[in-house]
This record gives sequence, C-alpha cells and structure tokens, in this order.
Amino acid sequence: MFARSYAILIKNQWPLIAFGFLSIFFGNIGQSFFISWYGSSLKEALLLSDATYGGIYAIATMTSSVLVISFGGVVDRIRVDKLLIFFAMLLMIACALMYSVDSVIGLLVGFFLLRFCGQGFLPHIAQATVIKRAQQDKGKAISLVGSGVAIGEVVLPSIVIGLIAFLGWRESWLFIGATLLVVFLPLVLFLVRKADLKRTRIEADHQNQASDASRRQVIRDWRFWMIIPIALVTPFLVTGVFIQQDFILAAKQWTPGVLAGSFVFYGAVHWLSSVISGSLIDKYRSRNVLILIPIPLVLGLMVIANVNHTLAAPLFMCLFGLAIGATNPVINTLWAEMYGVSHIGAIRSLVTGMMILSTALAPWVFGMVIDIGWTLNQLIYALIGLILSFTVLLVPVYPRL
Repeated sequence: MFARSYAILIKNQWPLIAFGFLSIFFGNIGQSFFISWYGSSLKEALLLSDATYGGIYAIATMTSSVLVISFGGVVDRIRVDKLLIFFAMLLMIACALMYSVDSVIGLLVGFFLLRFCGQGFLPHIAQATVIKRAQQDKGKAISLVGSGVAIGEVVLPSIVIGLIAFLGWRESWLFIGATLLVVFLPLVLFLVRKADLKRTRIEADHQNQASDASRRQVIRDWRFWMIIPIALVTPFLVTGVFIQQDFILAAKQWTPGVLAGSFVFYGAVHWLSSVISGSLIDKYRSRNVLILIPIPLVLGLMVIANVNHTLAAPLFMCLFGLAIGATNPVINTLWAEMYGVSHIGAIRSLVTGMMILSTALAPWVFGMVIDIGWTLNQLIYALIGLILSFTVLLVPVYPRL
C-alpha cells in the first residue's frame, strides 16, 4: 500500500515531481557537503588560514540568507521557467568564478552565488511550486522532491572526487557549469512545460486566496515563533556536528574514516525518512508528525555522549538522518496547512533564510564553546537541553494547529 501510493503519485504527477527533484539535486552544488571537497585546494591556492576561510564562508552564507528572505516572495509572482533560467545562469557564473578565483573578494562572491542559488533559491523554487501545485498527497510530493538532497549526499561526493582527480579542482568547476547548461536547464524547462507550471497561480487556488495568510500576518502569529526553534534546531545541530567533527573524532579517538564511511548510512536514512514521513503526513497531518522530530536528535546525541565504540558513528548518523529527513516535508507542509498556499513562496523564504542563517552560525557557536574549554559531553548535554526546551514550546501551540 505504501509503495503503491507513491507509484500512483509519480504516475499522475511525474513532471512536477521530476522538476522539483532535479532542481533540488542540482542545487546541491551550493550545499556545504559539496563545497567542502574544495576547501583544502582553495585554502592552499589563496594562502588562507582556516579562520579566514571559515569567515568568508560564513559572511557569504549570512548574506545569502538575508537576500533569500528579502526576495523569496518572487516565487508567488514570477513564472517558474523565468526564475529557473535566471538562477541557473547565476549558478553558472558562480562556477566560472570558482574556476578562476584568485582573491578573497572573488571567493566571497563565488561562495555567495553558490549558496544563494544552490542552497537557497533552486530548492526554494522547487518546494514552493510543488506545495502550490500538488493538489493531493502534498507530504509525499515534498518528500520525493526533497530526496534530491539525500541522494546527492550519497552520490555526489564520489563524483566530485573523481572530477577533481581527473580534471583538476579548477577545471571541475567548468565541467559542473557546463552540466548546468547542457543537462539541467533543458531538462527542467521541458518538465516545466510538461507540468504546465508557467502560470504563477492555478485557478483552483483563487477561491482560497482571500483566507490565505500573508507573510506579514504570519510574522504576527505567535504560533509561528513557537514552532520556528524546533524547525531550525535540526539543520543547526547537524551542520555544527559535521563541520566540527574533528572535535568528536579527537574525543572519541576515532580516525577520520570512521565518520566518513558513515555518511552513506546518513544519506540512505535521510532519504528513507523523507519518504516515510511524507506518507505519514498525508495520513495523519504534519502537526502529528512534528512532535516526533526531536526524538531521533536526542537519541543521536545520547549515542555520541555515551558510546565510544566505532559503531556509534553509523548509529548516530542514522539517527540524525532520520531527523533531517523528516524535518523538511513536515515543516514545509505544516506552513501550507496553517496558512494556505497563496503566499507560500514568501513564507518559505522567511523560514529558508532563517535556516541558512542558523547553518552559518552553527560552526561559529560550536567553535566558540569548544575554544572556551567545554568537553564533548558538556556540549552534547547542552544541546539536548536546548532541544527539550524547544519541544516544550510546542505544548501551547499543538492544540491550535
């Protein structure tokens, strides 16, 4: 029954699903896990310290978050095909800049465009459009398109490593840019036409637009601010742990390969969790799945704190994958349930900008507490306390969702 429901959804709406999946998959070019494979080469070529490199990355990411919040509402007003062409071209320019980068300013601009287009706008366009157009099974639809990140986490590192080894790190960026032009753009524009996405709104939504909330109304809704902390804590925590993984490796006396090998488990569970949560959302509503998200996060942190065996690495990575996989479809469909879809682009951009900002701050916050001398267990139990506190904030909200 589970597989059959997904098969029916794909059969009936495959152009929409494929458009969203491809947009998010190619948006991985701007994700931290993708860019991280170029870190050592960039630092060596530009003679950058770790602190300077991290600072450039943080500034680019935070600037991206501000602009995503400011301009994310264009998804509600401008045709999807025009947006895709614009942001794909910007992403190609970013690839060209990364190929030729020879200064700090060039790297800052390159990072900004990668993060703004890849991490920010391509996934935003995809998910906002799918939320609007998927008339039924929104949870399953969002989980399928969102799995573009999980599948990217599994397959893209090997591809990037191969490209760098075969072409060189600079030349690999030219190849990536050419792939956007020759593969991504023609395919996704074909799918936009096939799914009839050129209209900015669909007629079926017009009768509901009067009752749908605007972003200004959402900002004034106290429920939104009680939900936001639990929505942001998963990407914040996972980014902090991944970027500051050396601290965990040193405390556990693990080799880097122990954690590196666990990313396959993380990506696989991330995808599986996304698919299962999509089905649960359509059956039980987002509000009833939301309350489950903190559980795997807390369990994963408990594993890090209390288990020293190397098997702890794939175990906590699986638990983190379970949480991050469920967060995306749950949070995205929750906004649609609460506020309607007429202004979902503007609402999502606000949340997406906050998420990008949280992932930019995570390495700095983690690094700060490490530098002042916290032990691994002190950090872990502080994070558990934070998650539990954010979960308590849902108590007064839950009956009103």
